[in-house]
Amino acid sequence: MYLRLLGAKVGKHCSIRAINPISDPKLISLGSGVHLGDFSRIIAGFYSFNGFISGKIEVQDNSVVGSESVVLPGSVIQQDVILGALSVAPVNSVLQAGGVYIGSQTPIMIKNTMHSLDDRIEEMDIKYKKIVGNLAANLAATTLKVKSRYFHRIGVSGKGYLKIYDNIKGLPDHKIFCPGKSYPVIIRHSNSLSADDDARIDARGAAIRILSDETNNSALFDLTLKTGKAFYARTIADFATWLVCGLAAREEYVKRAPHVRDAVWTSLRHANSYAELHYYSNICRLFRFTDGQEMYVKFKLRPSDENISEEAGKVEPIGILPPDTGAIPRDDKDTRPLLFLAKDFKSRVNDQGGVRYVFQLQVRPVPHDESARDIALDCTKPWNDAEFPYIDVGEININQMLSAEESEQLDFNPFLQCHEVGVIRASSCSQSASIDHGRSLIYEICQHLRNGEPLPEAWKIFLQQSDVKVDLSGCPMAAALKINDTHKVTLERALFQTLWATFAQPLLQTVLPHFLLGLVIYAPLNWTLYLKDAQKLPLHLLFPLFWVSSGCLAGLACVVAKWLLVGKKKEGEAVHIWSIGVFLDTTWQAFRTLVGSYFMEMTSGSIFFVLWMKLMGSEIELDQGAYVDSMGALLNPEMVEIERGGCVGRDALLFGHIYEGDEGKVKFGKISIGEGGFVGSRAIAMPGVRVESGGYLSALSLAMKEEIVRSE
Repeated sequence: MYLRLLGAKVGKHCSIRAINPISDPKLISLGSGVHLGDFSRIIAGFYSFNGFISGKIEVQDNSVVGSESVVLPGSVIQQDVILGALSVAPVNSVLQAGGVYIGSQTPIMIKNTMHSLDDRIEEMDIKYKKIVGNLAANLAATTLKVKSRYFHRIGVSGKGYLKIYDNIKGLPDHKIFCPGKSYPVIIRHSNSLSADDDARIDARGAAIRILSDETNNSALFDLTLKTGKAFYARTIADFATWLVCGLAAREEYVKRAPHVRDAVWTSLRHANSYAELHYYSNICRLFRFTDGQEMYVKFKLRPSDENISEEAGKVEPIGILPPDTGAIPRDDKDTRPLLFLAKDFKSRVNDQGGVRYVFQLQVRPVPHDESARDIALDCTKPWNDAEFPYIDVGEININQMLSAEESEQLDFNPFLQCHEVGVIRASSCSQSASIDHGRSLIYEICQHLRNGEPLPEAWKIFLQQSDVKVDLSGCPMAAALKINDTHKVTLERALFQTLWATFAQPLLQTVLPHFLLGLVIYAPLNWTLYLKDAQKLPLHLLFPLFWVSSGCLAGLACVVAKWLLVGKKKEGEAVHIWSIGVFLDTTWQAFRTLVGSYFMEMTSGSIFFVLWMKLMGSEIELDQGAYVDSMGALLNPEMVEIERGGCVGRDALLFGHIYEGDEGKVKFGKISIGEGGFVGSRAIAMPGVRVESGGYLSALSLAMKEEIVRSE
């Protein structure tokens, strides 16, 4: 009401916790459901070295301006934005709808609540996310540096068709692999690690895309195959460890797991032609048949010439493992051109018959037991050919080459799937399915970065939360994903709540605290006047005694008011911002502020102040030397825990509560300061913050919700 009388535009159901002097209120526009946090500032105009700067400020519906934050002239905070504590909306800035922003010079959007999330990430547990995030960030950093693939860097590609045989034995009815059908296909051959020399002994790859038809050219699914029936890593955690542990550690590992050594060596191939090798998917998919039955499936590509055996190009082991680089250098006497495999493939495709392969499937029932399923999905151990024989389902004929530019632009993605051929998901990095589930996300992130395509916000946040710092400043803006549009006012309140907030609450926050303080002062004042008259003592000598005694009583009254009005909040508790509990808490906060200004703030930094905190619910050992020099440590006393030697500097704010615009609820969380931990002057700690023993949160810094401030 006050802001409206000054000329500002204010919507319905707003929660305004701080009002500061405004140079021109007519420049302020607040939407419905806006929350202005404690100690926040809206500044429509100020003087600088360029003179007086002013501009209209617009805070749209359901947005939150955090505690101690500043909104400067010309800024627009769009709907559903959260501007974090101790952050700044700069002059003439636009904070995009749904964004969560932190920072002062240039606020950073750490996530967007209006963007739909990638369900592959949401399915992962914390450890799984960390491993995949670090892997993606490491490979993304390399991708940005070299602008190329990390594995299978240089390849040769062609296109043709897959013709399904008219008669397929041993395979139930399947919508895609249906007798007589034909599909366009694209294939890309490459070496795994050797990008510059085809004569190096390396694993060879065949990536296949099967298209629905020639007219719309849409993909049904992608397959990534390679030489060798097995892969060296069962899970994404094993794969990440393998990449970083070094050759010595790998050799120690394969001594304990000989089948992994076999998987490595059998993948390597001498190659005279890409078309004369057998390629295996290693990782299986989920087949869904027309009758609803589900089975596990692996894929194989073999030359149409049956005389070319699976042993073609086999490499005999010459040590425990190949060199650390993966590929073995060519023989010194080998004089073939560097990229002779690409040249050979092109020559074969351009011949009259093209390049022909037989496309095979290996299927097995899905085990009912979870542990048996995990064994079946273990890509380090091939399935038994006798128990699960390969089924010939069709023939691939590649009869047209793709140019080098077209080949480079190809992106094969393990997550590209259809209902009939699905990717098997994992929730933990210890599950065998995690190798395919995790790499599908890594592939897509790296492909987007390599091609300069917009990086979806969910992936961008995923990279930023990893332990690897990736410079995404040169990347396109995050793609606009599905928008969760809502027009509901989060802070909407009933009529009786509005009447209470308009007429009753202002009296409680102003009249009641002063009335209580007056009652507390009354007895010491009477006693002082009695001594003055009865004992004829000078008033100027009695007044300090009166002030100290009344101040102590006021502090005790504040303690009593805390337990009567607020009680004890519990960690993790959430209450609606318009609830009676919050109204009473606000009333007590007003009384605490008044008592602090009257006397108690003068005691900050002393044992008396720490005792006052403890009486109001803080967990502090009085004999352990804790030091607190801030009234801001008492916003939620029961949410503060300080161990021996812990220190809270001048005007620091320990927020045991937070409002994030989530269903209009205020949430509570504990703030812990370990032994010898330090929170600097005017620093802010949000709920769930843990300052470890010896940790240091420097002055004017912000520790975000549930952040750990370490001692390093």
